[in-house]
Amino acid sequence: MGKYEKDTIKNIIEKIKEGKVFLPALQRKYVWAEDRVTKFMDSVMKNYPIGTFLFWKVKNSVINEKEYSMYEFIRDYHQRDFFKNKLAAPPTNPDNSIWAVLDGQQRLTSLYIALQGSISNKIPNKQWKNDDAFPKKELYFNIHSQINDEDSFYEFEFLTADAAKSTKNNQLWYRVKDILKYKFEELYSRLFIPNNLLNDSVAIDNLSKLHTRLFKDELINYYEEEADSIDNVLEIFVRVNSGGMVLSKSDLLFSTIVSHWDDAREEIDSLLTAINKIGEGYKFTNDFIMRTCLYLIDDLSVSLKVEAFKRDKVLKIKDNWNSIKNSIKTTVNLLNDYGFNAENIISYVSIIPVVYYIYKGGKLDELSKNELKKYIVISQVKQIFGASTNTALTNIKKFINTEKSFELSDLYGIRFTGEKTLKYTSEEIDGLFDTHEIGAYTFMLLSLLYPNLKYSQKPFHQDHMHPKSWFENDKIKDLILPNGAKIDNDTIVDWQRKRNTLANLQMLEGRENESKNDTPLVEWLKIPSNKENVKYLPQNISYELSNFEEFMEERKKLMSSKLKEILL
Repeated sequence: MGKYEKDTIKNIIEKIKEGKVFLPALQRKYVWAEDRVTKFMDSVMKNYPIGTFLFWKVKNSVINEKEYSMYEFIRDYHQRDFFKNKLAAPPTNPDNSIWAVLDGQQRLTSLYIALQGSISNKIPNKQWKNDDAFPKKELYFNIHSQINDEDSFYEFEFLTADAAKSTKNNQLWYRVKDILKYKFEELYSRLFIPNNLLNDSVAIDNLSKLHTRLFKDELINYYEEEADSIDNVLEIFVRVNSGGMVLSKSDLLFSTIVSHWDDAREEIDSLLTAINKIGEGYKFTNDFIMRTCLYLIDDLSVSLKVEAFKRDKVLKIKDNWNSIKNSIKTTVNLLNDYGFNAENIISYVSIIPVVYYIYKGGKLDELSKNELKKYIVISQVKQIFGASTNTALTNIKKFINTEKSFELSDLYGIRFTGEKTLKYTSEEIDGLFDTHEIGAYTFMLLSLLYPNLKYSQKPFHQDHMHPKSWFENDKIKDLILPNGAKIDNDTIVDWQRKRNTLANLQMLEGRENESKNDTPLVEWLKIPSNKENVKYLPQNISYELSNFEEFMEERKKLMSSKLKEILL
């Protein structure tokens, strides 16, 4: 049986440095934001309880014999380049033991980064490819912080070295990791005197207190569990973590898979990294991969429950992993060809039946590709996957026929929640023009109306034919309508809504969209190539903004007719 023990933060940090504490494969990635770390350090300074830790004491011989994967702690976190824990080398001394952290990973990683390393998060509005977008920051403590009441706090912040030189508002920043260099009796001679702090009682008090909290106070209250079986450890892990908000359901399920398939974390992380970088980028998650795996290999259950991932199911996933992985990659490349990405995919669950079709050997001829695209668009726009996701997935699976090319009409007989179907009526298609404003749904519909664009080669944007800015009050308030009347306020409000709807939108290549910018439609169409290439352009009408009402009605007719040709 295990027992509760206490230790200091300094000792635990040293154990991590020395390779005596690791993270088991069932742990999730590091997710704490900078402000959560600084609040945690405030709790440390105030000597607040920082929670109980659960450590699994496991012999090196057991780790090697059963091939358990252990991961190192992240010291220098980089949001783009180093956000995953590194796989630890197999232990060499079979007689020794290590600690694997079952509960407390986020807190211990935060302490390790704060007291030994750095953090490099992306600056908002800077590009991911720009190295300068990820400045290296270390944890600093404003040693002039003063606690006057229960609402005040010790000021910790992740700063660059240059930012830490700032002394505004009487701040005096001290790099927290440097306190670990000194024994308590050395603080005066090696810290306070050389830094001219002898007359700064607040700084001396804060630094002394910080040293005491890290070196002397036993703030790490931990329970040590000894067990050789990962199954027993998993049961403990799930019980501990399911009691609060420590882990999501997805994380717990992922831990179940990893407990039976040791390389699962590496394999799934690698797959997610690869597919999320395709084209303009995606936001696929562990949840998507797990649900897809279950959907592909299980004829009965698609529910994300721990009991669904029994050992035999996980081993079946492992045995078929290459086929599963390749089917997912093929599907994402198909999405990229369609022009779909993280900006316009509403429901990732709707993608899973496409993976299933490919996994089962379904054809990818032109007919199938066009019909699969229609399925994705309709399932997104009609919001087929809502509260009854599992039922919807199961029903679709029953009707997918891989003996012939994919045809959406094979799924028309399925009834989803709220009596929804994948089949459109003429009235529903007409209704699309007054239902959705510019965004993911309109992009989906435009992708059907502009099927021949090379989406995977160039970025295409949704463009307002009559520029959005020309509907602002100061530009439109004096407009004279075709009947000679001045535009009224009700009409202005109505047009300001309609400007964002489908009939005023087109697909333009990114650079072309930027060059068009706020050019009035009537001027833009004076360029012969523009007028020649633009699709669904009503003929024999005025393209002046004053004729917006007729333009929208006539363009709606053209676009609606094409959508009916595609969807009916």
